[in-house]
Amino acid sequence: MYAVYIQRLTLTIGLSGRVPYEAWTGRKPDVSHLRVFGSLGWARIPEEVHKGKLESRAIKVRMLG
Repeated sequence: MYAVYIQRLTLTIGLSGRVPYEAWTGRKPDVSHLRVFGSLGWARIPEEVHKGKLESRAIKVRMLG
């Protein structure tokens, strides 16, 4: 899903210098929330998986693409 999201924010030859998001909505996309591949982050562990209240509720992850 992330790959398709990024693809819709990139230029397309058929749209003459516009991105698909801009052609669909009529406004330029905001890309300030995107992060560099390989950056560190945290992933939440669902309540059903972690077994006690002293166990960690998140794990450290690295964003891959």
